[in-house]
Amino acid sequence: MLRSKNLTFSCTTTGLSCTAGINGSGLRFTFCISVISHSISGNVSSKIRCQSARIEGKLAPVSLNSVRQVDGSPHCLSVSWTSNVTHFPLAPFEIERGELNSQIKFTAEGEVNAQVRNVSVTGYTFQVCLFKPYTSYTLEIRNRYLGEASPWSEWSNPFQGRTAEAAPSAAPALWREVGPIGRNGWRLISLLWKPLPRFMANGRVTFYNVTCRAENGLTLSDYGSCGKLQPETTSCSLPLPAGRCSCSLTASTSAGTSPKALVWISGSSEKEPPPPAELTATPLGDDSVKIRWRPPPDLSVSGFVVEWVAVREETSSVLHWEKLNSSSTKLIITEGVKTMERYAISVKALYGEQGAGGNITLHVYTQEGTPSAGPDVRVEHISETSVELSWSPVPVEQLHGFIRSYALVCTTRNQLARIYSTSFAHLVCLYLKILAIIYDIFIRASTVAGTGPAGNPANVHIVSADGVKPMALTRLYCCVLVLVVKQKPFFMTSMIKKKLFHRVPDPSNSTVSQWN
Repeated sequence: MLRSKNLTFSCTTTGLSCTAGINGSGLRFTFCISVISHSISGNVSSKIRCQSARIEGKLAPVSLNSVRQVDGSPHCLSVSWTSNVTHFPLAPFEIERGELNSQIKFTAEGEVNAQVRNVSVTGYTFQVCLFKPYTSYTLEIRNRYLGEASPWSEWSNPFQGRTAEAAPSAAPALWREVGPIGRNGWRLISLLWKPLPRFMANGRVTFYNVTCRAENGLTLSDYGSCGKLQPETTSCSLPLPAGRCSCSLTASTSAGTSPKALVWISGSSEKEPPPPAELTATPLGDDSVKIRWRPPPDLSVSGFVVEWVAVREETSSVLHWEKLNSSSTKLIITEGVKTMERYAISVKALYGEQGAGGNITLHVYTQEGTPSAGPDVRVEHISETSVELSWSPVPVEQLHGFIRSYALVCTTRNQLARIYSTSFAHLVCLYLKILAIIYDIFIRASTVAGTGPAGNPANVHIVSADGVKPMALTRLYCCVLVLVVKQKPFFMTSMIKKKLFHRVPDPSNSTVSQWN
């Protein structure tokens, strides 16, 4: 039972606690409380205890009015709040004395989990310095009187605010592409960089600045497209002399400039340091691949750069890259990767002021498919008894995988003769037993996923000098003249003869030569 002046509030329970409502009377009073135990044998009352209501009363929630950035303090926010004077039991001077305990709950933009921290509130406006620069936060506060004996109020209404900008905390990742040497002995250098992540940029980047110098002290007057860089730019090009050079890049916000990113370009006449060793690739799915490498033996490197680009013949492709520290030996590549597209992946080691070493490269698919086109057959030479054919490789964009074999198909009078090659053959000679016949010859390419469609056929019409009519029965003999073998070429003459030049009967010495 709770009494205040002439008012009485009570609650009943069979347990060890209960809550008595005060019907909007506020907490600006002193109350006396006693506990009465009811039993069959009678009632027993405890001693009466009197104290201020706000010690054990639950404060009413307050209202947030504004959350503003603090100029010059990118980790702070200024928070303003108000209370219902009728129901809030603390006077302004009591709040200034620190008699209000407060907590703040905040959630950064893009995050799900909220954080709760104790804060010092000595007025209706206070600062909280717990935040990241240039980040939007949603805030709520709650209060209690003095200490742990008092319960927390409900949370206030949420309010959103953004912290001020700061100078970028890190340098952008910087890389380069070196072009060929021109007539004047200079090279066109392309500088490439990645936009700073938001938590490193600490604000909106307003511009980049490039500075290059030659090791021999030569002054650079032509900065090409690197002279004036817009904030959305991620590359530029400029001419540099053939000797060793260095270029630096900084990013700036309204609050300051980042540290410098530095890249060294080796002289064109310098010997290239060795590349990493033993590069391997493992597809992880349709759009990712894991690569591993070993550092160059017995050499100290300052880092590694991984480059990958889609291999194309008909259109240009974008160079992707990632700069890694010296302890890295693997990377999972996901950016710009598509299934059934060939990628050239290379790794370079960095050697500080020596620049980048040579690269180790491999080609890889995340998943192979069947070719979408076949090679077009060309007729190189025709005689009375043979035809020499050649074909060009299918454009890499249409292969969708590594070619395992070609299938050569010859048709005449609705009969088929097929010759499969387990290597890359690009020149074939067909010896024809019967003359005055029309042959349609076409080729299909195969990958591990299957065989693709035929390319454009070659139509071959062979007529003998004496005009002999074609026989009803046609026989076809084929001989591969040139082989470019992918893995194990035949180098020995005896092996070539054994594998390719089987005994072919001489038609002039057969009984067929006596037929009319």
